[in-house]
Amino acid sequence: MNRRLVLVAYLLVGLVALAVLAIIPGGEREEFDVAHEFELQPIVELPSIGPVDLSINKAVVYLWVTTAILVVLAVVIARSIKPVPSRFQYMMETIYDLARNGIVGSVMKSGQVTWFPYIAGAFFFVLVSNLIGLVPLPFAEHNQFGFYAATANLYVTLALALCTFLFTHYAGIRKNGFFRYFAGWAPSSAPPVLRQLILVIHAVSEAFRLVSLSVRLFANMLAGHAILGVFFAMALIFQSYLAALALQMGSVLIYLFEIFVAFIQAFIFAILSAVYIGGALDQEH
Repeated sequence: MNRRLVLVAYLLVGLVALAVLAIIPGGEREEFDVAHEFELQPIVELPSIGPVDLSINKAVVYLWVTTAILVVLAVVIARSIKPVPSRFQYMMETIYDLARNGIVGSVMKSGQVTWFPYIAGAFFFVLVSNLIGLVPLPFAEHNQFGFYAATANLYVTLALALCTFLFTHYAGIRKNGFFRYFAGWAPSSAPPVLRQLILVIHAVSEAFRLVSLSVRLFANMLAGHAILGVFFAMALIFQSYLAALALQMGSVLIYLFEIFVAFIQAFIFAILSAVYIGGALDQEH
């Protein structure tokens, strides 16, 4: 494993833990609660529209940061393309090739050109959002530096999954027609009673796709950050720099694994989106 990557991970995790120990006064350390790191307190309170709270919270800020990074990266890449690629350009081309050929090209028979922008956009958005969650930013409890990922919020992952869900059926209806698309959920050769049962089962499975797509991403990102939060809380409970140092040695391994999880979860979300949309386009009758 790259020694520089290990060193960077150790420094990031270690600095956050030491900052927490150093900043919080001794009499207030026992008040630290890991669960507070996942609560969304409004940063800027705004009026609500019915049940929808429009206040700006930590998740919204992280989504803004993700969007800003993607915009800056797009501008930088567009202006720095050269015939002989640099290391940065080669890395970006490799990730782009993964999205185009490894995800879209490998699972979609038709509609690749039309739906590649959305699937690649979802891949890069989830990937950057996951990776930002591994960078300490000053939005933790008491405005201290801490880890948080917008994709560790169920509402965020549900909104992303809802986009895939809607685009899937839009693509299927647009290509096959409304009645033909939904009729294709069950084989035409099946008996009428069995065909109706298959239609109901397929409709339920489509709904569960929305649930599984959102919960999978949410649960995996939340679990990793919760473990990191527990390690930091344990360091505060022991109130010992020696114990904190020992705990951070384990945190480095978890941190490196979370980098791997960030890529894998973005890949899974994108490839499942491609599978769902491709299946709606190339529906078997």
